[in-house]
Amino acid sequence: MVSGCQQQREETPFYYGTWDEGITPGPMDGVKSATVTFTRDEVVETEVIEGRGEVQLPFMAYKVISQSTDGSIEIQYLGSYYPIKSTLKRGENGTLIWEQNGQTKTMTRIESKTGKEEKDEK
Repeated sequence: MVSGCQQQREETPFYYGTWDEGITPGPMDGVKSATVTFTRDEVVETEVIEGRGEVQLPFMAYKVISQSTDGSIEIQYLGSYYPIKSTLKRGENGTLIWEQNGQTKTMTRIESKTGKEEKDEK
């Protein structure tokens, strides 16, 4: 009898993919919309700025530091002068709630051009 090691299939984390930050365009900063993409090890924000088009902000590497019993995930960004932490949790109707620097954003998933949800993995 041969016994083998069965590898468990990892489920894609709920927060992976591209999300619409749902910002309201401000009269001063010219930002019309913004998205954020979470991958296995980095967060990339992209803004559409009036007169400049789409601008990708510098990506931030992160690591998951804890998971609460309510399903929320706490992440810490790497490489900063001071540790910045964020909390990600599931919202209602498939939304993602992102708490960072005292701000809370409720974001909706952006579907890819193929009509499938984007779940970006590296």
